[in-house]
Amino acid sequence: MSRWSNEFENHPLHETLRQSAEFIEVEVENTELEFDEERHRLTKVLGNLQDTVTGLDDEFFPKALLDQINQHLRHGNFFQQLQAYMSSPQITHLQTANNHITQYAPQIYQLAAMSRLPEPQKVIKHAEKAYRSFSASMDGFIKQTEEKLEETAETHSELENKANDLGDQLDSLSTNAETKFSEWQSDFTEKQTARAEEHSEAQIERDTKFEELLSEWRKSADTQHIELGKSQAEKLTTLLERFTKQGETALADVNAKHQAVLEIHKLVGRDSVAGGYQKSAGEEKKEADLWRWISMGSLGAAIVWLAFKYWVGFEPTDSGTLNWANIITASSLTAILLVTAGYASRQSKMHRDNEKQMRSFALETKALDPFIANLEEKDQKEIKAELIKRMFGQQHIQISGRLNRIDDGTVKTLAERIADKASQALIRSSDKS
Repeated sequence: MSRWSNEFENHPLHETLRQSAEFIEVEVENTELEFDEERHRLTKVLGNLQDTVTGLDDEFFPKALLDQINQHLRHGNFFQQLQAYMSSPQITHLQTANNHITQYAPQIYQLAAMSRLPEPQKVIKHAEKAYRSFSASMDGFIKQTEEKLEETAETHSELENKANDLGDQLDSLSTNAETKFSEWQSDFTEKQTARAEEHSEAQIERDTKFEELLSEWRKSADTQHIELGKSQAEKLTTLLERFTKQGETALADVNAKHQAVLEIHKLVGRDSVAGGYQKSAGEEKKEADLWRWISMGSLGAAIVWLAFKYWVGFEPTDSGTLNWANIITASSLTAILLVTAGYASRQSKMHRDNEKQMRSFALETKALDPFIANLEEKDQKEIKAELIKRMFGQQHIQISGRLNRIDDGTVKTLAERIADKASQALIRSSDKS
């Protein structure tokens, strides 16, 4: 931090504002409106002054004006009044302090014209700090770069001198190498000529021997090739005969097993039998769903009819007695709907049981083929006989049991409901009369 920033941070006005705020924050039990207004106004003035001072530039601020405002705030009619308020919260202390601070409003607003908002001022301070840090780091980097450039220049000069020395040495070595290469070339030419003459004679001798050996090898290879061809032809003929016999045996076995499978499928046709069971199960499902909806519809109609009659009521006859004909008609219709619902429920259950049985037979039929094919012929015959009894005609079997009729529980329920409705109608008629 600069010396101006230190001077701003250590100015006594900051401490005066902090202590004044602490004096006002004392808790009091006085809840009068005038007391709250005095305290609120003084708190607001001190808060605005604190924000104004915080928003000043810490390196360029009006020190004389800050000293003047601090002197006014330290006056006995303000600072001592707040101290007295802290010890004994009275509205007179607040009024005296407010009256005193009002006299110096021009100086405070003059100071506010030089201030910024706290948030922008904080951002500007951070930016200045970052700029100073960046400038310092750049100065150090520039110095380091200049030092490295000087070292690089010195190193470059040394390398340039070494390069010149190496160039001179290279020129000398090149001259010596050319001289040596010329001498070696002359010597190599003489020796190569002598070797070529020797190689030519030896090559002619080797070519002659190679042609003789090649001719003998070709004759031997032709003989071995003919013998090997005959031997392989005999082995291949024997192998083909053996493979043909094994193939015929395997084909006969496959045909026998295929015929057995066909015989099994003549008894149990998986697709046809299972498909018949699936179709019958689908038909039973449709019937079960239809009867279920009929049952639910009958119950719903009975409920709606009873609710309607309960709402409308049973009007008495002209003589003032109960309209028994109307009551009996309503009860009869309710009984018919309930009987229909019970009958439809039983029919739905019967068709649902048939559906489950058909689907079970279809699943068993699909699982039989791989099981039967791996059994012995005796076991297959026994299973075939049992399958004939169980499978064919099962889609037409009806679930055993009593005939569909109204049981005692249903009759009892109908009687109780009819009696309840009749008693309710009698009560309503008596209430109307």
